[in-house]
Amino acid sequence: GLSISDYPVGAGSGSVAHYFRPENVKLGDGSLDLVVNAYDGGDYVYSAEIASDQTTLYGSLRTVLKSSGVPGVCEGLFFYKGDNNEADWELLTTTSLEGSDTVPAGVWATNQALQEGGQSTSVNVPFDFDPAADYHEYRIDWTESSTTFYIDGVQKAQHTENVPTQAANGLWNVWSNGDPYWSAGPPTAVSITHIKSIEMYSGLEKRVEGKVCDVN
Repeated sequence: GLSISDYPVGAGSGSVAHYFRPENVKLGDGSLDLVVNAYDGGDYVYSAEIASDQTTLYGSLRTVLKSSGVPGVCEGLFFYKGDNNEADWELLTTTSLEGSDTVPAGVWATNQALQEGGQSTSVNVPFDFDPAADYHEYRIDWTESSTTFYIDGVQKAQHTENVPTQAANGLWNVWSNGDPYWSAGPPTAVSITHIKSIEMYSGLEKRVEGKVCDVN
Protein backbone atom coordinates (compact mmCIF):
# COMPACT_ATOMS: atom_id res chain seq x y z
CA GLY A 1 0.00 0.00 0.00
CA LEU A 2 0.82 3.69 0.07
CA SER A 3 0.98 6.16 2.95
CA ILE A 4 0.47 9.93 2.75
CA SER A 5 3.05 12.19 4.41
CA ASP A 6 2.24 14.92 6.94
CA TYR A 7 5.28 16.93 8.05
CA PRO A 8 7.13 20.23 7.42
CA VAL A 9 10.54 20.66 5.77
CA GLY A 10 12.75 23.69 6.44
CA ALA A 11 13.70 26.17 3.73
CA GLY A 12 17.23 24.80 3.44
CA SER A 13 19.00 26.58 0.58
CA GLY A 14 15.71 28.12 -0.56
CA SER A 15 13.67 31.06 0.66
CA VAL A 16 10.60 29.35 2.15
CA ALA A 17 9.78 26.10 3.93
CA HIS A 18 7.35 23.56 2.52
CA TYR A 19 4.81 21.30 4.18
CA PHE A 20 3.77 17.87 2.93
CA ARG A 21 0.11 17.68 3.92
CA PRO A 22 -2.48 14.96 3.29
CA GLU A 23 -5.07 17.21 1.64
CA ASN A 24 -2.64 17.84 -1.22
CA VAL A 25 -2.94 14.21 -2.33
CA LYS A 26 -6.12 13.84 -4.36
CA LEU A 27 -7.91 11.41 -6.64
CA GLY A 28 -8.15 12.84 -10.15
CA ASP A 29 -9.74 11.63 -13.36
CA GLY A 30 -7.91 8.31 -13.76
CA SER A 31 -4.91 9.54 -11.81
CA LEU A 32 -3.54 10.12 -8.35
CA ASP A 33 -2.82 13.84 -8.17
CA LEU A 34 -0.02 15.43 -6.14
CA VAL A 35 -0.67 19.13 -5.62
CA VAL A 36 1.55 22.11 -4.79
CA ASN A 37 -0.50 25.15 -3.87
CA ALA A 38 0.20 28.58 -5.28
CA TYR A 39 2.38 30.30 -2.69
CA ASP A 40 0.45 32.92 -0.74
CA GLY A 41 3.34 34.51 1.13
CA GLY A 42 2.80 32.48 4.30
CA ASP A 43 5.09 30.20 6.28
CA TYR A 44 4.90 27.24 3.89
CA VAL A 45 4.52 26.15 0.31
CA TYR A 46 1.90 23.41 0.74
CA SER A 47 3.11 20.29 -1.04
CA ALA A 48 2.44 16.54 -1.35
CA GLU A 49 4.22 13.25 -0.75
CA ILE A 50 3.35 9.55 -0.73
CA ALA A 51 5.49 6.55 0.23
CA SER A 52 5.21 2.81 -0.23
CA ASP A 53 4.57 0.76 2.90
CA GLN A 54 6.78 -1.95 1.39
CA THR A 55 10.58 -1.72 1.40
CA THR A 56 12.93 -3.58 -0.90
CA LEU A 57 16.67 -4.19 -1.15
CA TYR A 58 17.20 -3.89 -4.92
CA GLY A 59 14.30 -3.75 -7.32
CA SER A 60 12.57 -1.75 -10.02
CA LEU A 61 10.40 1.33 -9.55
CA ARG A 62 8.21 2.32 -12.51
CA THR A 63 5.98 5.39 -12.43
CA VAL A 64 3.74 6.60 -15.23
CA LEU A 65 3.18 10.31 -14.70
CA LYS A 66 2.40 13.58 -16.40
CA SER A 67 4.33 16.60 -15.16
CA SER A 68 2.38 19.64 -14.06
CA GLY A 69 4.13 22.14 -16.30
CA VAL A 70 3.60 24.90 -13.70
CA PRO A 71 6.99 26.57 -13.12
CA GLY A 72 8.66 26.45 -9.72
CA VAL A 73 8.11 22.83 -8.64
CA CYS A 74 10.35 19.79 -8.09
CA GLU A 75 8.68 16.45 -8.91
CA GLY A 76 10.56 13.45 -7.53
CA LEU A 77 10.32 9.67 -7.55
CA PHE A 78 12.78 7.72 -5.46
CA PHE A 79 14.09 4.64 -3.83
CA TYR A 80 14.63 6.24 -0.41
CA LYS A 81 15.95 5.29 3.02
CA GLY A 82 17.38 8.56 4.27
CA ASP A 83 19.33 11.26 2.45
CA ASN A 84 22.40 9.01 2.16
CA ASN A 85 20.59 5.99 0.71
CA GLU A 86 18.66 7.35 -2.24
CA ALA A 87 18.28 6.95 -6.01
CA ASP A 88 15.92 9.28 -7.81
CA TRP A 89 14.47 10.83 -10.92
CA GLU A 90 13.71 14.53 -10.36
CA LEU A 91 11.86 16.81 -12.77
CA LEU A 92 12.21 20.56 -12.29
CA THR A 93 9.24 22.20 -13.96
CA THR A 94 10.96 25.55 -14.50
CA THR A 95 13.83 23.99 -16.46
CA SER A 96 12.29 20.86 -18.01
CA LEU A 97 12.55 22.23 -21.55
CA GLU A 98 14.56 25.44 -21.23
CA GLY A 99 17.50 26.04 -18.90
CA SER A 100 17.90 28.95 -16.53
CA ASP A 101 21.04 30.91 -15.63
CA THR A 102 21.73 28.34 -12.91
CA VAL A 103 20.13 25.04 -13.99
CA PRO A 104 20.37 23.30 -17.40
CA ALA A 105 17.29 21.98 -19.18
CA GLY A 106 16.27 18.37 -18.62
CA VAL A 107 15.49 15.80 -15.95
CA TRP A 108 17.93 14.58 -13.28
CA ALA A 109 18.96 10.97 -12.57
CA THR A 110 20.82 10.83 -9.26
CA ASN A 111 22.35 8.59 -6.63
CA GLN A 112 22.75 10.66 -3.49
CA ALA A 113 26.04 10.42 -1.60
CA LEU A 114 26.34 7.39 0.70
CA GLN A 115 28.17 9.49 3.30
CA GLU A 116 26.99 12.78 4.79
CA GLY A 117 28.82 15.64 3.10
CA GLY A 118 29.87 13.45 0.17
CA GLN A 119 29.43 14.12 -3.54
CA SER A 120 26.34 12.75 -5.25
CA THR A 121 26.43 10.97 -8.61
CA SER A 122 24.09 12.72 -11.04
CA VAL A 123 23.42 13.27 -14.72
CA ASN A 124 21.11 15.67 -16.51
CA VAL A 125 19.05 14.10 -19.31
CA PRO A 126 17.54 16.49 -21.91
CA PHE A 127 13.92 15.83 -22.80
CA ASP A 128 12.95 15.07 -26.40
CA PHE A 129 9.28 15.64 -25.54
CA ASP A 130 7.19 17.93 -23.34
CA PRO A 131 6.75 16.02 -20.04
CA ALA A 132 3.62 18.04 -19.24
CA ALA A 133 1.84 17.15 -22.49
CA ASP A 134 1.24 13.45 -21.82
CA TYR A 135 2.03 10.49 -19.58
CA HIS A 136 5.47 8.85 -19.66
CA GLU A 137 7.07 6.03 -17.68
CA TYR A 138 10.02 6.95 -15.46
CA ARG A 139 11.85 3.85 -14.23
CA ILE A 140 14.74 3.07 -11.89
CA ASP A 141 16.30 -0.41 -11.82
CA TRP A 142 18.42 -0.92 -8.70
CA THR A 143 20.84 -3.81 -8.27
CA GLU A 144 23.76 -4.38 -5.92
CA SER A 145 26.18 -2.92 -8.46
CA SER A 146 24.24 -0.16 -10.24
CA THR A 147 21.19 1.99 -10.71
CA THR A 148 19.85 2.27 -14.26
CA PHE A 149 17.39 4.96 -15.31
CA TYR A 150 14.85 4.64 -18.13
CA ILE A 151 12.19 6.81 -19.75
CA ASP A 152 9.52 4.94 -21.71
CA GLY A 153 11.71 1.83 -21.66
CA VAL A 154 14.78 3.55 -23.12
CA GLN A 155 17.90 3.63 -20.94
CA LYS A 156 19.00 7.21 -20.23
CA ALA A 157 21.63 6.83 -17.50
CA GLN A 158 23.45 4.30 -15.34
CA HIS A 159 25.39 4.88 -12.11
CA THR A 160 27.82 2.50 -10.43
CA GLU A 161 28.88 4.92 -7.67
CA ASN A 162 26.84 5.76 -4.56
CA VAL A 163 24.55 2.80 -5.21
CA PRO A 164 22.14 2.51 -2.24
CA THR A 165 22.97 -0.33 0.15
CA GLN A 166 19.94 -0.44 2.48
CA ALA A 167 16.37 -1.59 1.91
CA ALA A 168 14.31 1.41 0.82
CA ASN A 169 10.75 2.59 0.30
CA GLY A 170 9.34 3.97 -2.90
CA LEU A 171 8.74 7.70 -2.50
CA TRP A 172 6.97 10.26 -4.68
CA ASN A 173 6.77 13.96 -3.90
CA VAL A 174 6.17 17.43 -5.30
CA TRP A 175 7.37 20.58 -3.56
CA SER A 176 9.06 23.97 -3.82
CA ASN A 177 11.28 26.06 -1.58
CA GLY A 178 12.12 28.89 -3.96
CA ASP A 179 15.75 27.80 -4.46
CA PRO A 180 16.98 29.36 -7.75
CA TYR A 181 19.59 26.58 -8.01
CA TRP A 182 16.99 23.80 -7.90
CA SER A 183 13.18 23.99 -7.63
CA ALA A 184 12.97 27.72 -8.46
CA GLY A 185 9.60 29.29 -7.68
CA PRO A 186 7.73 29.10 -5.44
CA PRO A 187 4.82 28.60 -7.86
CA THR A 188 2.29 31.36 -8.41
CA ALA A 189 -0.39 28.95 -9.70
CA VAL A 190 -1.65 25.58 -8.47
CA SER A 191 0.59 22.74 -9.70
CA ILE A 192 -0.87 19.26 -10.25
CA THR A 193 1.31 16.24 -11.04
CA HIS A 194 -0.73 13.30 -12.34
CA ILE A 195 0.33 9.71 -11.55
CA LYS A 196 -1.41 7.10 -13.68
CA SER A 197 0.27 3.98 -12.29
CA ILE A 198 3.02 2.74 -10.00
CA GLU A 199 4.86 -0.58 -10.20
CA MET A 200 7.39 -1.58 -7.56
CA TYR A 201 9.30 -4.84 -7.98
CA SER A 202 11.65 -6.35 -5.41
CA GLY A 203 14.60 -8.72 -5.64
CA LEU A 204 15.76 -7.60 -9.09
CA GLU A 205 18.86 -9.84 -9.11
CA LYS A 206 16.89 -12.80 -7.83
CA ARG A 207 13.31 -13.82 -8.51
CA VAL A 208 11.31 -10.71 -9.39
CA GLU A 209 8.29 -10.12 -7.17
CA GLY A 210 6.06 -7.09 -7.18
CA LYS A 211 2.70 -5.45 -7.03
CA VAL A 212 1.05 -3.11 -9.52
CA CYS A 213 -0.90 -0.13 -8.23
CA ASP A 214 -3.14 1.27 -10.97
CA VAL A 215 -5.12 4.34 -10.00
CA ASN A 216 -7.62 4.00 -12.85
